[in-house]
Amino acid sequence: MEKLKSILVANRGEIATRIIKTAKKLGITTIAIYTEADAASAHVTVADIPVLLSGGDSRAYSDVDSIINISKENNVNAIIPGYGFLSENADFARAVTAAGMAWVGPSPESIESFGLKHTARRFAVKAGVPVVPGSDGLIADEEDAVKESERLGFPVMLKATAGGGGMGLATCINVDEVKTSFVTVKSRGETLFKNAGLFMERFYPNSHHIEVQVFGNGLGNAIHFGERECSIQRRHQKVVEECPSPFVTKHPDLRERLCSAAVRLAESIKYGSAGTIEYLVDDESGDFFFLEMNTRLQVEHGITELCYTVDLVELMLRQADAQLRGEGGLSELTLQSLQPKDPSGFAIEVRVYAENPARDYAPSPGTLQMVEWHESAYTRIDTWVKTGTVVSSNYDPLLAKVMYHGQSRYGAIQGMHETLAQSRICGPPTNLDFLASIIKDSRFEAGKTMTRFLTEFNYSPSAIDVLSAGAYTTVQDYPGRPTMGRGFPHAGPMDPLAFQIANLLVGNRAGMEGLEITLDGPELLFLGPAVVALCGAPMEIQLDGSSSSMWTKLHVKAGQKLKIGKTTDGGCRSYLAIHGGLPSVAEWFGSKATSPGVGVGGYQGRALIPGDLLATAKLPSDYSTSLLSIPERLVPAYPKHWDLMCMAGPYDEGYLLEEDVKMMYETQWQISHNAARGGIRLVGPKPKWARADGGEGGAHPSNVAEYGYPVGTLNWTGDDPCIFPVDCPDFGGFVSSTTIVKADYWRLGQLKAGDTMQYRPVSLEDALTMRNLLNDFIHNIEKVCGAGSGFDQIEPLDYTKLPTSKDIGKAVIHQIEAQGNQPRMSYLQGGDDYLLVEYGKGNFDLNHRCRVTALTKALREASGEISFSDGLINTLS
Repeated sequence: MEKLKSILVANRGEIATRIIKTAKKLGITTIAIYTEADAASAHVTVADIPVLLSGGDSRAYSDVDSIINISKENNVNAIIPGYGFLSENADFARAVTAAGMAWVGPSPESIESFGLKHTARRFAVKAGVPVVPGSDGLIADEEDAVKESERLGFPVMLKATAGGGGMGLATCINVDEVKTSFVTVKSRGETLFKNAGLFMERFYPNSHHIEVQVFGNGLGNAIHFGERECSIQRRHQKVVEECPSPFVTKHPDLRERLCSAAVRLAESIKYGSAGTIEYLVDDESGDFFFLEMNTRLQVEHGITELCYTVDLVELMLRQADAQLRGEGGLSELTLQSLQPKDPSGFAIEVRVYAENPARDYAPSPGTLQMVEWHESAYTRIDTWVKTGTVVSSNYDPLLAKVMYHGQSRYGAIQGMHETLAQSRICGPPTNLDFLASIIKDSRFEAGKTMTRFLTEFNYSPSAIDVLSAGAYTTVQDYPGRPTMGRGFPHAGPMDPLAFQIANLLVGNRAGMEGLEITLDGPELLFLGPAVVALCGAPMEIQLDGSSSSMWTKLHVKAGQKLKIGKTTDGGCRSYLAIHGGLPSVAEWFGSKATSPGVGVGGYQGRALIPGDLLATAKLPSDYSTSLLSIPERLVPAYPKHWDLMCMAGPYDEGYLLEEDVKMMYETQWQISHNAARGGIRLVGPKPKWARADGGEGGAHPSNVAEYGYPVGTLNWTGDDPCIFPVDCPDFGGFVSSTTIVKADYWRLGQLKAGDTMQYRPVSLEDALTMRNLLNDFIHNIEKVCGAGSGFDQIEPLDYTKLPTSKDIGKAVIHQIEAQGNQPRMSYLQGGDDYLLVEYGKGNFDLNHRCRVTALTKALREASGEISFSDGLINTLS
């Protein structure tokens, strides 16, 4: 490049990223513009100089004055607009050249010539390019529209002359529809394009949408790079594109006629830069008609680049460089040397959107919790997203253009399907599965891709449409993230017993992700067949308005609604398991469980809301349709008073008075209205404390040096007691005096406001015995679910006779007194599942921190029968 040293990319998303890639290859400095909503976008990261736009997110990319000023401030040589936004704005193009910069695109006059469809038709006719039979100019009124439709013959299409992107179109099959559509299209043109003009064309229902890629030098010379088929459209928006066209491939003489007509039209107006001539091609006769010219780089340009080994963006930049040199454009000789003969291989492109197929493909903004593309030497993926990208509601929800280049069309189809099937995007719903279904459709494989393709295409996703979300419904799996630490909650189901049994009933592994439903359940529309089970606290459940049973495997047909109502007795949570789980929910640090308090995991890191779409697994053809129910005698009891087994510690002796400890175990505590996954507050007496303050931990006697909190512990935030369940703070600096044992986590998870509970202290031996009984119970149910019968051999859980061991042990299970420079070491229990190792006497000391680090290293490197590599949750001092 002689003159073109820096460009400003007046766009965002994948096209901005794609342009910057070529500019960098050519050694051109790139300036990217962005809004606050796009601050983490890929084009901001890869550009040499990113500049934040002022103004609102939704309009900033179209702010001509701001973009011109930024360009001047950064000494930009040229502005390239990509597509969309200002790409076909003649006034912007003039403002760029008036400011002394090159406009990387066609002249303002060319943009205006083809900006209005009825004038574009006239240019086509003048160049000898066939046009669709239609009105001669704009239609004056409704009466004129009726006359024109009767002259042309039905069906006809009304078009807003300034329309684009499939907007401002209406197909009419009779006079009444013409009258209605005239008003609609006129209004839409005025609203969207500030131009109420409209015209009419004959509509060809059995047709193809085929376009030719042209490139002109602005001096009266043009070449072409073959054709693309873009017939598969939804609401006149392209979904799948191919190069070359399968229809043209079957009619070899058609390519020459299409392309020569396109070049003729481009040369007739001395077109400069990249452009696309779009045709309607009749499937029966092969006749073709000019539709419009896009005076910009086309979205689907990438497949042309693959088949013709050309970089169209590079050509556009070289054209701009020639203009800056005062040469007007590339020389005729240079341009003609680039004219290819035939395409090499076959390429397919699909447009991947964040959109909800259950809601008429409405945009679905949100955080992409996982983005994994299946790539090979034959794929090209133009994208701006990665794991963690937030898709804004302010912009088009296009995530990527996925392309596959094969030696044959069959090879391209197989490769594209593999790419789509093995790519994963988790977060808001996308059209990945929809696209994969199109690619494997028999009509597509046969090349029968006409414009009505999608109107005859039957797509039924395997998914759940959340009609209403209930009081608090989250995605959970078991065991969640019990060893993650670092300040993050453990997550997972509050009642792991009911959760695991629900999964076993539907044939899942016990810990597979499902839905935790609290107090009042959701209404779910199943778009595909599924097998589900609801287990836990008694709740109302209806399938298409008819009552169904809990603790039973239910077969749900496509189109049926499952409504889960309120709890009807004790307990507050139930669990819906779905065969195959929820494959579109991403794992976060090894788990799909939601921790809404910190906004991670599950579906968008939050509870479900109406409009969410949960993809489900397709049922295998050999899946058993047999009935399976847990007998009533094996269903756990959900009372309103709970006796919960616990163990002393980690902090009681020396922190609480003996009478406080006695009070703790003798009190019948009431569950406060503040009872949730993050904490269950208790209403009852207050302790008197065994000390005046918390020493270096704080002013209140409940304060201590920070440590990792055990799940199930009774934490004293001041004088107020709060049980810490699975979404509790991971560590903190308040005394925890007693901890519920693991065998009773499921009962802890069913406590709700108004219930009462009492602590029943047990020994470690008792706690482990109960844990083994619970695990055996689950294991036995798993065996019976696998066999389909044998529940009569299982003994129910019996909580009427809790262990009553008098030797319940102490919170401090071992202590090594200080010796010389070695501080005191204390080993404190936190129930039967946690051990707290503490240096010193609750004081802060750098020496203690060093010792913690050394102990951590030694434990993580341990390789004996007991490994601590995944068991260290927090290391604090």
